[in-house]
Formats: sequence, C-alpha cells, structure tokens
Amino acid sequence: MIRLRALLLINRESRQGEANAQNAVEHLAARDVDVVEGRFDDPDDVPAEIRRHADDVDVVVLGGGDGTLNLASKAMMECGKPMAVLPLGTANDFARTLLIPTDLAAACDNVVDGVDYGIDLGQCNDVYFLNVASIGLAVRACEYRSDTAKKWFGSLGYASNVFSAVRDTEPFSAEVRFNGRRERLQSIQIAVGNGRYFGGGMAVSSDAALDDGRLDLYSLKPQPLSSLIAMLPGLMRGPHKAMQGVQLFESTEFELRTEQPMDINTDGELLTATPATFRVLPRALTVKVPQAYLDRYGSGKSASAA
Repeated sequence: MIRLRALLLINRESRQGEANAQNAVEHLAARDVDVVEGRFDDPDDVPAEIRRHADDVDVVVLGGGDGTLNLASKAMMECGKPMAVLPLGTANDFARTLLIPTDLAAACDNVVDGVDYGIDLGQCNDVYFLNVASIGLAVRACEYRSDTAKKWFGSLGYASNVFSAVRDTEPFSAEVRFNGRRERLQSIQIAVGNGRYFGGGMAVSSDAALDDGRLDLYSLKPQPLSSLIAMLPGLMRGPHKAMQGVQLFESTEFELRTEQPMDINTDGELLTATPATFRVLPRALTVKVPQAYLDRYGSGKSASAA
C-alpha cells in the first residue's frame, strides 16, 4: 500500500499553533500519512514553502484561517496538488463553505478520506481570493483589527471591529461594468464573492457557491444603523434580488471604479485597491472536501438548499 505524503503548514506562532501542529502530526501519522513539516517564520513565506516541497508530496495541508489560505492560493494553483484545510483561524469561512469539520481530528481525517474536488478562484487585479473581495465596511473593520484582541478573544474581537466600522464608514460612489451594462452605485460596502461565506458566517448571496463558475456582487446602500441591524438576519443568510437596501449582480467579470482609490479587502488582507477588475477562474484549485459536501451540493445541486 502506497502511503500518502503530506506537506503540513501551520503557523506555530498563532494562537495554540504549537499544540495544533503537534496534534495534527499525531493524527495524520495515525492514519498512515508521511508528514513533512514545513517551516516558516512569517505567513508571507507560505507560498515559498509550498513551491519548495510540492514535487515531493501528494497533498498540501494548510492549518490556519482564511488569510493563510489566501496567501497560499496562487502557489496551490501553480503546483496543481490538492489542498486540505485544517480550520484553525478566527472566521474559517472557506472551511464553512465546504463543510470541512472544525474539529482538528475530523479535519485530519478529511485529509485522507476527503474527495479531490475542483473549485473556483477569484482574481482581483493581480491578487487572488477564495471567499470575497470587498471595499467599504470590511476594509474599515480590517484596519481596526487588533492582532492582540484577535489572538486572545477570537471572533469576539473580530465582531467589535464591525461595530466601529459601521460607525465610521462614509458612503461612497462607484461605477461597476459587467455583461455590457454600467451601474452607478451609492454604497457603504461592495462585496464581490467567489465563495459562499465571509466575515465570520455572512453569506455573499442566497445561492453563492465555490463551484458555480461565477462571481456575485452586492452593494449595501447607505442607511441608518437601525435599518442595518434589522437587515442582519437576511445578510447572514445571503441577500437576494428582492431584498430592500441591497443591489445584487452576477457575472464572470466585473470592472469597478470609485471616485478616489479605495483599498480592497481580499479574504481579510489589504493587498490591492480600486480601480479593479474582478474575474473568476473556474475550477482553478483542487481541494479535499468531505463526502457530505458532495452529497449536499455536488452534481449541480444548489447552495440555496443550505
């Protein structure tokens, strides 16, 4: 029997990183996986580690949050090896979309038992995103992010930034072009989604999926805080075209311009700015997904059944 060879990449400096790395090695070894432990001092070094070891392994196992996966996405696309995810971050929206277990042992089992499945990758200018790229509220929340609060308080520290961002975000004007159309928008947030979830469990749209070959764009109109709070349940489920206060479009490519350059948040990282072109790269990545995902969403089944 040929043993599975896996490159394991976990940030040992993150919250519980050392313990998680040791536990992952033990769980994978118990499943007869030959583990190569990658070493990096900074998350920005993850792509180099993937390229260094890709030819010698069968699968790359990434332990961390959506930001870590974002940094690894280009290297994973280039090496062509399947990616397995250990959801060890704060929000874990990518893992939530693919029904990857948050329990470390179960996620390690998915490395062995999971099915290789092609998913889409989003591109914004010269950077990539798995979940969502956005301007407005999400950027302000990212700017307010405290690494100390995130480390010690997890999602509670993340949520506190959102309330501050709502208070301080100014409305802005934007123009979006797609499918031969041009739309002028007044907004406090524009989100372009490749996957289903972002921001700790909010849905991009009611039927967004990582394998539908399209991008979903929504714009949140300026409105009182009380109205935004009332909209929150609908935003968590994912906006739809009949929802008041939201404009929703879908395409394989969007061109977005703002009056002044604005930073763009890609999976929690501020790496580019407007003007921007967004594209979808269909089935550009291969990911280990649980059979439960295929049973629920595979073979063209709609994500709106969630």
